[in-house]
Amino acid sequence: MRPKNILLFYKASAYEIYLSHRLNILGNKINPVVLKHIRRSRQAHQRHYASLHKIEEILKKYKISYVKRCRGKTLDFRPYDVVMTVGGDGTFLEAARGVCNQLIVGINSNPEYSVGKLCVATAHNFEDILQSILKGNFKTMTLPRLRLKLDKQKTVVDVANDILVCHKNPAMMCRYCLKVGRRAEVQRSSGVWVATTAGSSGAIQSAGGKLLRMDEKKFQYMPRELYDGNKGQHHLRGGILNLKGSISLTSLMTGGVIFIDGAHFSFPFEYGSTLKIFCSPIPIKTIKL
Repeated sequence: MRPKNILLFYKASAYEIYLSHRLNILGNKINPVVLKHIRRSRQAHQRHYASLHKIEEILKKYKISYVKRCRGKTLDFRPYDVVMTVGGDGTFLEAARGVCNQLIVGINSNPEYSVGKLCVATAHNFEDILQSILKGNFKTMTLPRLRLKLDKQKTVVDVANDILVCHKNPAMMCRYCLKVGRRAEVQRSSGVWVATTAGSSGAIQSAGGKLLRMDEKKFQYMPRELYDGNKGQHHLRGGILNLKGSISLTSLMTGGVIFIDGAHFSFPFEYGSTLKIFCSPIPIKTIKL
């Protein structure tokens, strides 16, 4: 298998986006804690772009043409048969939200700093993995995605990691009707997490959810900081569903928001709208080491 159309999908570093210009703003009197953070971010920036450069050198060595695009912009992934992400899990997840049946290969550009749980490669082992791809000598692993359908929108969105339904103001209480299977109840909380198995080690676990193996055919939900009042009669306090299950949320608040795979992609959850969450028929296909 020699890929004909490769997308090299990379991130711009946090230092490049947020911090590089702040040294002049802060002047000479910089808090030592802030200065240490800036220096660490600059080091991560340098390692990231060194990895990106090495990946490109290896692709050129094997005379493989590719298209290079930075994340954060609208992009059609359909023309590519292999998507290679250079960054961390956030970069992988942004690409995973847009792929269909393509192979996606995550490359952790700074393994000393970034967890990169979804990334199978680094700059050090990328050449070996590329050779396996070229020879067709590799195993694939599929990761389930969730599909979101909002009743007032025609389009659907596939989610690789997790979603958070909450109010746009983090200090505001969320009001909604949660339905899981045949049981439905009105709740007040700080929001609701819904996560795939790949997302089970993230925020939902911190909120009290369960850590699941990535190959399990399941997903889970977890209200965060659920308000019981004086009754304590809520039954839908979180749980694990198989891929035939579904969840729906009806907004009983103004200013609701649905965040998808982090903070960069969201859309309004207006009063009276119903969000349906179920398994996507198109999983993520990546390499299994």
